Amino acid sequence: MKKTKVENEDAFVKELAKRFASPLEGRQTSNRLTKKQGRGGREGRAASGVPAVAPAWRRVIKSIGDDTSVTLPSPGSVLLTTTDTLVESTHFERPYTPARLLGRKALSVSLSDIAAMGGAPLFFLVSITFPAGIDKKYIDGIYDGFKSCSDEFGVPLIGGNTARAPIVTISTTVLGEVKRGREVLRSGARPGDIIFVTGTPGDSALGLKVLQNHGLKALKGRFKRAALRHLDPAPRLSAGQELSRLKLATSMIDVSDGVALDLKRLTQASGAGAEICLSGFPISKELKLFSETTGTPWGELALSGGEDYELLFTARPKDEKKVAALSRSLGLKMTRIGRITETGLNVIGADGRPVKLKRLGFEHF
Repeated sequence: MKKTKVENEDAFVKELAKRFASPLEGRQTSNRLTKKQGRGGREGRAASGVPAVAPAWRRVIKSIGDDTSVTLPSPGSVLLTTTDTLVESTHFERPYTPARLLGRKALSVSLSDIAAMGGAPLFFLVSITFPAGIDKKYIDGIYDGFKSCSDEFGVPLIGGNTARAPIVTISTTVLGEVKRGREVLRSGARPGDIIFVTGTPGDSALGLKVLQNHGLKALKGRFKRAALRHLDPAPRLSAGQELSRLKLATSMIDVSDGVALDLKRLTQASGAGAEICLSGFPISKELKLFSETTGTPWGELALSGGEDYELLFTARPKDEKKVAALSRSLGLKMTRIGRITETGLNVIGADGRPVKLKRLGFEHF
């Protein structure tokens, strides 16, 4: 079957402009989020319960088609800026990564950074490289994924760039905001604070394992939920925003490279240590089943797997009940997994004995 080629790089930009143009403009949306909604418990968009800011599209003066975008700032807020890159053969493999889900994931991983600061996303930009001769259907699928995620979280595309390269790479930049003084940094943890994590870490690592072993057939197998968690992670925006609004989180980071490694980064920023307890650690039924049927200890996947994009945060002991109440109101697990200490990073097994991890998480270099 002959592939459809795109020869002119300007065509990519024109296609993005067409897909992300005026249909969203003026829509009555809020880029604040509350309840989880939709397939698989994904956090969705809702207007009630959280103070709204101006809909993002109404703040775009000029988006795609000029040398820069032009947007309006929000009084009383600070700007949050983050960027991420997904590189073929490093972060994904095309044979088991559907194009639409790749587009969604590319945006979601940057939205997760905004969530970790307690912020609301405003706009995003994307830079993409494609190899010569790539099937245009794959490109269209990535665009569809961007559009799907953009619509779900009310985050307009305001600019981008394309180029030809030997492999597919996608770099997303998301701009967000949070009220001045409400940003949640990594550096606020103090000895005695309780460590919490949202969701069930380890699912993405399990999903990657089954995708590598079974390809796209994994999406129809018994570990299909884990495979989808790897391919299409859910940024915990409403949780981050509420933890900020209610002043519950003393520090926070999203789990991109593994719970243990990202906790180490948080404690280093805070000048403290941590102790994690595997007793009561939240794991999914799928990870438990995988561990039991293969004899593989689940601890390594849950603590060192990475790409879960859950929120890892600390809170004062006096606020533990408030965190539990927030967890119930959002319908999202927020589980106590340890405490902040003076120094070091220790993992205690369910039997009370120290556990030594083979690695803390994914190291890029």
